[in-house]
Amino acid sequence: MAGTKSQSEKRTIKLFKGKGYDAPVQVWLNGVRYSIPRGKAVEVPVGVAEIIDNAQIQKNEEMMFLAKENS
Repeated sequence: MAGTKSQSEKRTIKLFKGKGYDAPVQVWLNGVRYSIPRGKAVEVPVGVAEIIDNAQIQKNEEMMFLAKENS
């Protein structure tokens, strides 16, 4: 398919680990579950990294919206 990423393309990510953020992050992509540990660099398919990136963007936008609403 045009415009799709190859399953073999990988990207290294490292998720924040701290108080309340210790559990691995679970991501599903094309019927496959990925359990990504926090606090260490891991290589994941590009699609999984994009899912995590998009979730972070959405969380940041939510925080900005709530900050504006409460000011």
